[in-house]
Amino acid sequence: MALRALRGGRRRGRQEGVPPADVRERGAHPSRAPAGAVPERGTTPAPLYAFGAHDAIGFSPFGIESIGEPAAKHLAASYDLVAQLEPLLAERQGRGMTAGLLSEGEEQRQPQQVRLNGYVLAASFEPPPSGGLVLATAPAEFVVAGTAVTITFASATAGQRVGILSAEEGRFVAGRWESGRRLNGDETHQGRHVRLEPGRFSIQRVKLYLY
Repeated sequence: MALRALRGGRRRGRQEGVPPADVRERGAHPSRAPAGAVPERGTTPAPLYAFGAHDAIGFSPFGIESIGEPAAKHLAASYDLVAQLEPLLAERQGRGMTAGLLSEGEEQRQPQQVRLNGYVLAASFEPPPSGGLVLATAPAEFVVAGTAVTITFASATAGQRVGILSAEEGRFVAGRWESGRRLNGDETHQGRHVRLEPGRFSIQRVKLYLY
């Protein structure tokens, strides 16, 4: 999996509590992730994490020809989301507008925190496979993709509170958003969080408001 076009540059986003991954930044240039034992680690969302956190232009899992189920299905679904998001990633990589989310495993107790586009995102993970990526698409709008992750939003500015104005589940076709369903208050905990359900990989577009 490789991006056909991207804008290079050193990452300016800040991520806290980021777990290890089989991809590393190389100076000011994006990188192709070396071979990684994705299924064995239970981290089939790792391609999403690599593209979101490290400006990767490719991801190469080790022993892909021998991957069994359900890991093969999960890995294919992860790659499908990357393919859908490719135009958005190409525009945003190297500009501090993407972030990766990946569980350290069942021993992880604290949420992973990410600062992105003036907001602080806290990601809590359900049992693996769990993880994904986040893209800032407008001043108060994000696209989140992955599985088994719950994300809350806070303002990076003291004294401001954040609510979820709307959350839609859907997909990108040729770079254009196609809404599938609008999530209700029960599904967003009355506008307090976004949850990507476990057992399947999905994309949500989220709009926020400050008060």
